[in-house]
Amino acid sequence: SSGINAEYGDFKVGDEVYGVVDGSLAEYNVSDTKGLAVKPKSLSFTEAAALGVAYLTSYQGLKNYGKIQEGDRVLVIGASGGTGTAGVQLAKALGAKDIIGVCSGRNAELVRSLGATEIIDYTKGSVTDYLLENGAVPEAKKFDIIYDCATNSGAGEDYYSSSMGLLKPGSRHGQYVAINGSPGFWIRAMTGIRVGANEHLFLMKRNTAEYQELGRIMDGLEGGEPIKPVIQDELPFNEEGLKQGFDLLKSRRAVGKIVFNMDM
Repeated sequence: SSGINAEYGDFKVGDEVYGVVDGSLAEYNVSDTKGLAVKPKSLSFTEAAALGVAYLTSYQGLKNYGKIQEGDRVLVIGASGGTGTAGVQLAKALGAKDIIGVCSGRNAELVRSLGATEIIDYTKGSVTDYLLENGAVPEAKKFDIIYDCATNSGAGEDYYSSSMGLLKPGSRHGQYVAINGSPGFWIRAMTGIRVGANEHLFLMKRNTAEYQELGRIMDGLEGGEPIKPVIQDELPFNEEGLKQGFDLLKSRRAVGKIVFNMDM
């Protein structure tokens, strides 16, 4: 559990909070409040623990960089991972009409249940091949946002180049938003050299205001249904549990998030 034990700003003693702190893989920690917000009422502490990085990353990616709008067509690459599942759920909550998830066939039903309207099984072909009609991708099938949660994630994935031709043209150009990329892309993104205005590679920035807004979305207070984070495993906070959790994480087969429960 997490709580406030000193009056600070908008927080009061006894508030249940969530977020990200330095060195959070510990039983006790002391933090300032810049990375904290009041915990969503509809979520347990275990569920809220899954939000801190993956869900705020997806919120910032879709809203701040993708400029998501009601009725958008969104492609989520890596849609069954921790950040990808968050991306699908939040794209739906933020008003996207068509949400296409890229994942393996074995995770297709899960991703559909989170809000995806269509699934592309990457084991059966490329995204471009799936969308082709008469040798070209129709404009109607191109995307307002491509949210890439898979490139450079450990198995040689690279969706960057192929994504450029799948973005909608026009005055509101489609946006490519990635949470990882090649070393060259990182250098360009961090220096601002030769990066297109619609190409975004970013690091999540923790802040209370956006954690509060995310909490409202998770509680269903922004016009949608309450959202539960996808948690594959809830493990005990001991040597065996930590090894099991990190082995699963490194296997690249985790679906959703892995959470360590201090009370187990």
